[in-house]
Amino acid sequence: MPSSRLGGKPVACSLLEQDLVLFRDRNSQPHALLDRCAHRGVRLSLGSVVDGTLRCRYHGWRFGGDGRCVQIPSLPSDASIRANVGVPAFRCLEQDGYVWVWIGAEPPQPDTPSTIAHFHRYRWKQGTMLFACSFVSAIENSLDWCHAAFTHPWTHPHWFASKLHGIRDQPYECRVTEHGLVVFAPVTKDAAAAVPAGALKIDFTLPDRIAFCVGSDDPLIVLRFVPVNPAACRLEWLARRTLPLGPRIRWSHRTPTVFAQDRKVLESAQEWYDRGDPNFERSVEADAASLLVRRVIALAAEGRWEASRRHLHQRRIVNVRA
Repeated sequence: MPSSRLGGKPVACSLLEQDLVLFRDRNSQPHALLDRCAHRGVRLSLGSVVDGTLRCRYHGWRFGGDGRCVQIPSLPSDASIRANVGVPAFRCLEQDGYVWVWIGAEPPQPDTPSTIAHFHRYRWKQGTMLFACSFVSAIENSLDWCHAAFTHPWTHPHWFASKLHGIRDQPYECRVTEHGLVVFAPVTKDAAAAVPAGALKIDFTLPDRIAFCVGSDDPLIVLRFVPVNPAACRLEWLARRTLPLGPRIRWSHRTPTVFAQDRKVLESAQEWYDRGDPNFERSVEADAASLLVRRVIALAAEGRWEASRRHLHQRRIVNVRA
């Protein structure tokens, strides 16, 4: 969740079909609980934050950041709250303009989310939007080298280039990395060569981050496709601002046209995947990066990424027209 969206009120959030409520305590530290009161199941996100605790709107039961119930107004003054009264709490931290929640039973690996290179060096615009499609499909689309000339009229540099020069041979290079994969152009002569200076680079980092870089490792745009359920995801985006003025992060209520264009085609495709027969797909060499990221995510979901990544084809030159 964007840090700026979490103020003095509780906020509902859905992650991997889990309904959560986030709030800040007296010290402004974020906390995440299951969005369900232990009393009668009312959503705690309907309630309020009182003295750093979350108070249910129904009967006023209050819960701390650890999920324990700390007050039941209807209890007689000489009665105490049973130790097992509470709601599930989830590990929560704040980093690079976002509040992060870990809902797994085991400790996360790595211990903290991946950082944005030199995040505090720049000013950012930040926004969010819902996609009615799989988060995997949205990530695949972000690594797709060839769709911009058709999907993004008047918004994407590749569209303008195609109008000026036509569709041309434009090979890209795809490499497996420790944290996912990177796609870039121009290509190199061998796997030992560094990414060329000035290259356009699209970097995927598990589990859901896409970073667009030009000429350096400092991203211009950072996208995170947060899975809400199997057929929906939430795009959390950051875009670098040109002028180093104003607040570190400025919230944008506007939906960027380029993202709306992607959403339109992805939601159209999702209708067919929802019908349960993905075998209609036909792929070509240009789809190499999209198919590889699908494989990377699948291995990670099965807990086999670290053991399997070295067995993947580490580098590939993909010949495409774009």
